[in-house]
Amino acid sequence: MTVAIIRTFILYVIVIFSVRFMGKRQIGQMQPTELVITILISNIATLSLEDPDAPLLTGMVPILFLVSFDVIISVFTMKFPHFRRFVSGSPQIIINNGILDKTKLRTLRMSQDDLVEALRGLNIFDISEVQFAVVETNGQISAYQKEPYRTAEKRDISDIKGKSEK
Repeated sequence: MTVAIIRTFILYVIVIFSVRFMGKRQIGQMQPTELVITILISNIATLSLEDPDAPLLTGMVPILFLVSFDVIISVFTMKFPHFRRFVSGSPQIIINNGILDKTKLRTLRMSQDDLVEALRGLNIFDISEVQFAVVETNGQISAYQKEPYRTAEKRDISDIKGKSEK
């Protein structure tokens, strides 16, 4: 029993170190390669814990290899934009001037309901209010509202004040 606890602790420390070394991202912010490596690391750690007769190195070496591989991929994606687009994809504009691009939506395998739900999360309740919306490489949606629908900012109020004083 003590051996199992020690093995668990060692693998826990290695997995935590590995995930921290890969970068501080939330699950929703991960690129596809990072998500795959995170899933593989958890599966490899589980296999090492399930078989107490297997040497601990059979779990540690693949985990450290995957983390090293992820770091190498990250360096390549930073240095070579074409490689980054191949691995991570590129942002896709799905709404332009209030008009939904249904072809791009189908290409991304995203339903209009999914899009509307994501826009509601950004406090946008009507597609026609959107100047443009982009599906980022991590799957999140960024939207920029048309001017009449944007929240007033301090500079807008000062512009109004300046015009009324004249």
